[in-house]
Amino acid sequence: MGAQAQTRYTCRYNGSYYQSTQPCPGNSSGTSSGGSDLVYHGPVNTQPRYEPQTPRVTEAPSTLRYLSPRCASLSDAIRTAPARGLKYDTIRQLQQEYSRECSEDESEARSKLSQERRDQKQQQKEAMALTKAEQERASIRAQQCGESKRILFSKRARTDLTDGEKAELKRFEENYLARCS
Repeated sequence: MGAQAQTRYTCRYNGSYYQSTQPCPGNSSGTSSGGSDLVYHGPVNTQPRYEPQTPRVTEAPSTLRYLSPRCASLSDAIRTAPARGLKYDTIRQLQQEYSRECSEDESEARSKLSQERRDQKQQQKEAMALTKAEQERASIRAQQCGESKRILFSKRARTDLTDGEKAELKRFEENYLARCS
């Protein structure tokens, strides 16, 4: 059928209504025993209709939490104004008021946010440096334990150890077990 108008019928059966593109079954006079009544509706408009988009509310600025309550309120009012249906001249007045009252506050809020981000980056760098240092220490410790283990095996393999060397080997084994196990 394309863009042509289409005839629609509203039919009733046993007290319930339904829509149809076909004529209703039964007697169209409304006196049928099946309980069917014919109700005719004119052509249905199939042309697309323009429906304006509802304005979206933008995301709140990161600096909002650092603003004074008055400036935060004005900022929020400006941000949500289109969605609340405020007129352009009202929004412009809000913007002028915000500019007049909150320029210093906004500048300070940006500074605080910038400082917070720098602090976070510094903390991340410090955490990464600490992790790297711990990994290096663990690597050095593993190398030292490996070397100690090699020395233990070579000394145990010797059969000509004196009593002093045997006592030294025993202390070395105890130190190895304490440090490396």
